[in-house]
Amino acid sequence: MSGFGGPVETRVLKGRPVAAAIREEVATGCAGLADGGRPPHLAVVLVGDDPSSKIYTGSIERSAAKVGVETSVLKLEAGAGTAGVRDALCGLSDDPAVHGIILQQPLPAGTDPDVVEMIAPEKDVDGATVGSLGLLLKGARSFAPCTADAVVEMLVRGDIDIAGRHVVIVGRSAVVGKPLANLLLTKSDRGNATVTVCHSRTRDLSAHTLTADILVVAVGRPETVTGEMIAPGAVVIDVGVNRMDDPGSEKGYRVVGDVAFDEALGRASVITPVPGGVGTLTTTLLLRNTLTAARRARGVDA
Repeated sequence: MSGFGGPVETRVLKGRPVAAAIREEVATGCAGLADGGRPPHLAVVLVGDDPSSKIYTGSIERSAAKVGVETSVLKLEAGAGTAGVRDALCGLSDDPAVHGIILQQPLPAGTDPDVVEMIAPEKDVDGATVGSLGLLLKGARSFAPCTADAVVEMLVRGDIDIAGRHVVIVGRSAVVGKPLANLLLTKSDRGNATVTVCHSRTRDLSAHTLTADILVVAVGRPETVTGEMIAPGAVVIDVGVNRMDDPGSEKGYRVVGDVAFDEALGRASVITPVPGGVGTLTTTLLLRNTLTAARRARGVDA
């Protein structure tokens, strides 16, 4: 990348129009599938009384109803333990009427988080199991974690070329960084990128970010990437969602991303906002994956 020669016109790529387009496609697909039998069915396993999990489950149910995906919520007591959760997931995996399964996190203390591995890979619509991640690494058909997939959707539907571009991902989590790197490396019209993954131990982070044609930041720390760390004309996808104290605001805080948004304006060619960016797609992609799983179970290629 060349040195900074002046302000760049920045396009703010919002997630809501992208999510709306995908929801329309999912609704059409669900209607077509329902004409030939039962519609797609997503089962949510909710263990204990975690407030955030309850809120997210309710959001899934409302979104699913709008596109024609059936949902069922299996509520387990916090004391169900690993064995109780395992039995529930195995039962749902064996149920032909269920096409997708998600296990809400966090689990109560004492419940082994690896119990999620009991979800059958073909029903793991949130890409949460080692089996799904292994298939993704191999390049085989699988479901990727929805947040990682949302980054790819933002790029593709934002008319941003991926093939041959240098993508720098800041963050190496199993939910975003690692699966996203593999998605972008695939031999497809949604991949063929050259990928560099950076993390907390990367030396001289800006030396890497300044080489990025596409910069994806998913570290979970507010405004980690500043304007001077972004190459002029680069595409910036901000995955972070962080609360920062703001006594002057109505709620006493404001939500910011992992990128210093105001500093990126005039430097990045494209940037996603926080809130209103990548995060708006995740539930929609969960429902699309459920439709895909239902099609595969029905023998329809997807």
